[in-house]
Amino acid sequence: MDPDQLYALPPEEFTAARDAAAKQAKAENDAPRSKELKALRRPSVAAWLVNRLAREQPALLEQLLALGPALAEAQSSGHADQLRTLGRQRRDLVEAVAGAAVSVADRSVAGPVRDEVVTTLEAALADPSSAAAVRTGRLVRALTYAGFGEVDLSGAVAPAAPTPSAGGDGPGRAPRPAEADKAAVRRREALSAAERAAHDAAGKLDDAAHRAAQARRLAVQAVQALEAARRDVAEAERALAGSRRARDAAATASEAKEAAAEKADEAVRTAQDAAERARKELDALRRG
Repeated sequence: MDPDQLYALPPEEFTAARDAAAKQAKAENDAPRSKELKALRRPSVAAWLVNRLAREQPALLEQLLALGPALAEAQSSGHADQLRTLGRQRRDLVEAVAGAAVSVADRSVAGPVRDEVVTTLEAALADPSSAAAVRTGRLVRALTYAGFGEVDLSGAVAPAAPTPSAGGDGPGRAPRPAEADKAAVRRREALSAAERAAHDAAGKLDDAAHRAAQARRLAVQAVQALEAARRDVAEAERALAGSRRARDAAATASEAKEAAAEKADEAVRTAQDAAERARKELDALRRG
């Protein structure tokens, strides 16, 4: 079993399969290969998800990675509308591709792991070297792009095959570039840096546009809430005025009823006095 096959396995199966492959290589008297296989590191879950994506859905991955040069071209041409459109496409594609990477796992994936998948895809968009690393399908760990400079790829990608023995520029070792080749390398590095800067600028522009649109929506919502509050206050004021009028009318009616009651009480007392006088007069006449 070679590294490509090993890094296609779920992380929990990796160590046993790696050790078995190293043991087999040792039994075949291939000590260098056995040593190299034994040194392979188990991938993180996020790295494994991206590795499976690179193997099983390469077209979707390439659709995402193709946005990098497009963003750089839009940046160099200064087309803000095109940058915003590409920025939105970048965000939507990153989320879609991350979702696809998670879906191929056939297991539940925690939020932090999905976040690492997203940061790895963002790094691949920003940095051509990271894109090449993702395409290998042998990631060991997730990648992170800080927004400037190159992505740290140290220990991020497992070797495809055992490293040849050291010495000279023999087979398996890259030849030392000539001066002209060095200039070409510097030009490619400058182009890569420009592409990363363009990608970063496009992302910041898209994020700023998104925040501005969100701020406008919040402002509209605030105005609507203020108008609703004003309507509520006006309705409350009308209700309060009605309550005060009802209170005043009730007070007036109460005063009138109290006055009528007092008059009635006075009439009762007058009638009682008259009845008492009539009774006394009647008694006097009877005695008379």
